[in-house]
Amino acid sequence: FVGGSPAEFARKRDVLAEHCASVGRDPKQIMLSAHVRLSADRGYRGVIEDTIALGAQGLDLAIVYLPVPHDPRVLEPLAGAIRDSGLWRQNP
Repeated sequence: FVGGSPAEFARKRDVLAEHCASVGRDPKQIMLSAHVRLSADRGYRGVIEDTIALGAQGLDLAIVYLPVPHDPRVLEPLAGAIRDSGLWRQNP
């Protein structure tokens, strides 16, 4: 999922489930992912809020896009925000 509201994510999730049902595939076999953007106006908290909202709709994996110019100095605070939010979990 390249972007949009949690409602749009849920709609596309449901369409995917319908397609899976039509071919006899379990939709839980498919990892649901989405792009989440780190932006100057929303900051780290925006990434967390977007991910939580998408997670409530079944998101399995958030892919965080960094603003241009790409600056590795954003990674440590981003990792801290994710850790502190409780979103981070390792796959079993």
